[in-house]
Amino acid sequence: MKKHYSAIVIGGGPAGSSAAYTLARHGIDVCLIDKAVFPRNKLCGGLLTLRSKKIFSQVFDAPWDKAFELEANGVKFFYRETQLNSVENYSQLFFTCRIDFDDYLIKLAASKGVDLHLGDPVASIDLKHKTCRLRSGAEFTYDYLVGADGVSSIVAKTIYGSAFDKQKIALALEIEVDREKVGRLITNPEIYFGVVNWGYGWVFPKKNTLTIGMGGVHAKNPNMKADFIAFTKGICGDVPTEKIKGHHIPFGDYRKTPGQDTVLLAGDAAGFVESLTGEGIAFAMQSGYFAGTSIAASLHAKNQTGALPSYKDKCREIHNALNHANFLKYFIFPKASEYLFVRKLLPDAKALPFRHMDLMAGTMEYREYAKYLASRAFKRITRRALFLK
Repeated sequence: MKKHYSAIVIGGGPAGSSAAYTLARHGIDVCLIDKAVFPRNKLCGGLLTLRSKKIFSQVFDAPWDKAFELEANGVKFFYRETQLNSVENYSQLFFTCRIDFDDYLIKLAASKGVDLHLGDPVASIDLKHKTCRLRSGAEFTYDYLVGADGVSSIVAKTIYGSAFDKQKIALALEIEVDREKVGRLITNPEIYFGVVNWGYGWVFPKKNTLTIGMGGVHAKNPNMKADFIAFTKGICGDVPTEKIKGHHIPFGDYRKTPGQDTVLLAGDAAGFVESLTGEGIAFAMQSGYFAGTSIAASLHAKNQTGALPSYKDKCREIHNALNHANFLKYFIFPKASEYLFVRKLLPDAKALPFRHMDLMAGTMEYREYAKYLASRAFKRITRRALFLK
């Protein structure tokens, strides 16, 4: 294996595989490094939206039907155990196991000529000398580096001193249970409000299992494990014996300048997870693609300004979505506004679940969704004020 590459990608998730695939497709010699050997387990609900499908098709020249194992066409919304609203037979949602999805993407990257160096964690990064040192002692030098190594990114730590803000980061807990452990048929995803502070719970159907999860701002949920056990007991009728897995996830706290000099950050490493629906996979693939195209253009043009300005400009599309989602989270999650949105607006506004699915499909942008919710809330408050008079 070579010791110097035009581009090195750290992390073999959707962001890293997308970046590496894109670079190789543009004729750039690239190595992808990951601490794990694939296939490997990854905590994630495994929801793939139509937005994800569109971006996958933009990045990869490969069949989409190999990326997921189950398809749904609706969603149900709950406040604790009470169903508030639902939509059926409207728009596609796809569900995957990340062990399979990530393995599929990294194999696509390898098929394009990407060199893989797996099972060997990065020990340190020397930005001055553009060198990655691995735990095995191996060293690789690069012209460009893409940090796609998740929320605890060593690349982000090297640049900024820390990977994330502990006061803003969210924590997700999940278990995977056999379908027969739940005494009812679940064919569409279920979203649960009121079970965690500044977040929500979910039940996502898979082919043979159900993914039961909960995510919320870590600092606002000191008893999340106990709350999660109570939540799973309510879903399953008893306390499941499956091991609870946990993982930090960004909650709208993203890097406005996703990188430094010849180092770019993509996916969770850049904080590209929105705080309303939890959409992360689509933005991971998209940012990986943006990183790859920006680096390829810079190398081909021998651009003295580097790839970061172009990458930052491309990422404005993602930033705009995250900004609007960050605005909406203050409308939905705080106790003061939860009553209006969850207990009143969501049950009464029959079109709201359809607009929510439009958002996940990418047929409605976050700015439009924010305007829609604000309009509905204003009408609700105005009617209430006139009634009181």
